[in-house]
Order: sequence, then structure tokens, then C-alpha cells
Amino acid sequence: MIVFDSHLHLNHADFHGRESQTWQDANEAGVCEGVVVGYDIESSARAIRLAETLEGLYAGVGVSPHDILKAPDDYLEQLKTMANHPRVVAIGEAGLEYHYPAGPKEMQIQQFLRQAELAERVQKPLIIHLREADEDFLRLLKTFPASSAILHCFTASEDVMNAAVERGFYISFSGIVTFKNAKSLHELAAKVPDANLLVETDAPYLAPVPFRGKICKPEMIIETVKKIAQIREERGEDIAHLTCRNAQTVFGLSTRSNSK
Repeated sequence: MIVFDSHLHLNHADFHGRESQTWQDANEAGVCEGVVVGYDIESSARAIRLAETLEGLYAGVGVSPHDILKAPDDYLEQLKTMANHPRVVAIGEAGLEYHYPAGPKEMQIQQFLRQAELAERVQKPLIIHLREADEDFLRLLKTFPASSAILHCFTASEDVMNAAVERGFYISFSGIVTFKNAKSLHELAAKVPDANLLVETDAPYLAPVPFRGKICKPEMIIETVKKIAQIREERGEDIAHLTCRNAQTVFGLSTRSNSK
């Protein structure tokens, strides 16, 4: 099967010095394309460098809620400049993090909306990090500035899923969907419309079963695809094909050359 990893952090320190081999291993497992996602200015720049050098990789540039307090004053201008790079296909990850301390909620909301506005200006999808902030997100969604978005590593409510899908946003599932205790997520994975479904690893985080507790690698996405196929009573190859096509659509790759 041919798989598109819509969200990985090959720019993370856990992969330092092993980026090329890690991506080669992923290719051999069937993962042929992926988006390396930035979470601060430095990691966004690294994402671009990896996308320049490793075939099949693209970059997302953004500042996550975990890192927004440390962002330089001109971070939006820096992201805007990076967004002009031909290998950059998304803004993000950006969003709301209410589980771990990540700064005042109003500050998070303000910076999240600023990156959403940037995504709309540069006409690229916004990669959204959302944890335990469903109520605020649903409120923001009523006047949300970004017209294209991905809710990455989805763990939110069915209300959030339905509202996002109504806007045409994408729902991306990580290895969490393989966890036995993720029953509510299994139910949602069965309900996402075909046209809105994506898969990801969020590597090096959230290794799927049977790799829990290990560093998550892009090759492990195969287990996530298999689980979603089981939940939806479909073939793994069909889920892989569907999510690959959706990723190419949302990232604007289906209408452009993949050449460097």
C-alpha cells in the first residue's frame, strides 16, 4: 500500500542525524510522501531543509501553542517569508493547548487566529493543534478566518468533528486510534466522511499498537491505516489510497509537479 503521512516531525531532535535513514525506512514500508511540520521558527526552517533534500517530503511552517510564548516578535513575518518556499504546503501547527500549561487562553486564541489569518492570506491550509479546547474552538469556528484546515491528531468531540467537516476541514487520525481504550475515537473514525479523512504519525510521538512506548517512526503509520480500515470495514489499501488522495488535495499537490 502507498501511504501519505500528513503530519510528522522528522525535524525533531529524536531523529537528528538519522533523518535520511528514517525516511528511507518509511519509503520501503510504503510511505512515499509526508509533511514535516514545524512547531517553532527553528523547527520550521529545519522542515524546509528536509523537504528540500528528501524526496517526497513537504513542509509546514508554524508556531505551536506549546512554543508561542517563546516566539520572536516578528514570527508572523518570518512564517510569511517561509511560506513562499515552493516546498511549503501548509501553515502550522498552530492552535489551542489547554491540557498542558501553554500560556493564557486569550493569548493562545489571539496567536492562533493570527496564524489562521496568515494561512488564508498565503492560501495554504492551516494545521490545527487542538487539545481540550473544544468549546472555544467551536466558538471561533463561527467566524474562523482560514478556509482550509486540518485538525491533526484528532481527539476532540463529535460536535467538533461535525462542525469542522461542515466547513470542509480534514480530520487526521494518529496512532491513538489504535489504542484499545480509545473507544470514542473508534466511533468517530467510522463516521468521518471519505472526503475529509487523513492519517498521520505525529512522529516521534504516539507510536501505534504494537509499538507503544517506542519512538514513533513514519513507517509505523501502516498500523494506523490498518486499524482505520478495520473500524470502517474496508481494505487497508483502499484507506491508504483514499487518504493519500485527500492529502494531495488539501496540500495542493494533485495539481502541481512534485519535482524539486
